[in-house]
Amino acid sequence: MKIWQAFVLGLIQGLSEFLPVSSSGHLLLAEKIGVGEPSLFFNVLLHVGTLLAVVIVLRKPLFELIRHPFQKKTLYLIIASIPTACIALIFKFFAPSLLDGAMLAFGFMLTSVSLFVSEKIIKKRNLPLNCPRALATGFFQGIAVLPGVSRSGMTISAMLALGVERDEAAEFSFLLSIPIILASAAWETVEYVKVGGIIEAAPVAVGVITAFVSGLIAVKAMLKIVKERSLIGFSIYTFLISLATLALAYFKI
Repeated sequence: MKIWQAFVLGLIQGLSEFLPVSSSGHLLLAEKIGVGEPSLFFNVLLHVGTLLAVVIVLRKPLFELIRHPFQKKTLYLIIASIPTACIALIFKFFAPSLLDGAMLAFGFMLTSVSLFVSEKIIKKRNLPLNCPRALATGFFQGIAVLPGVSRSGMTISAMLALGVERDEAAEFSFLLSIPIILASAAWETVEYVKVGGIIEAAPVAVGVITAFVSGLIAVKAMLKIVKERSLIGFSIYTFLISLATLALAYFKI
């Protein structure tokens, strides 16, 4: 992989990981049009770059969780991670072709519909995060293992639909990304080493650093957007991307 390709993919990952538009979907699209080569391992490493970004931005709540691990938020994170892990493993072992982008256009469309519903149809708010709501959020995060389905979009939409406050929904969504990214990185690293994969140090370094820097910008922006503005713009964007993906598939581009 060329350095400029790694830079572009890192930029795409960083900007789209925390915006509700699906980073995995955008990486697949970029790879389909010739930017880099399809590599789940490389993409997972890019996710690690954005993981570092969210750790820095949310260092205060993370520090509180470390200082006081036996609290409700820790329990909610554990509860939410369980259905996510189960669904991810089901797709991994029983429907791996779907993880390669076979339903990419559908994934973008599902993101669009989820964002629209949470903003325009369901209006209840001011409900606290609890175990059932955390479990439901984890379920929707699990669905986001499919390319095109935005992890942040699905989790934030789920919590908004369940009445959770916007700022709490955004923070919990980003905290919830940490265990799943760590687990994915560990899994894919082991799998990559087993098959004797070669790590290209320079492209990986450029991609991860770029994803980290752009991820910092995206996390801060998204926390502000969720708190102060509607997500309908992202719903429209993912709807248009879904149509574009269908067109690319139809014309076999």
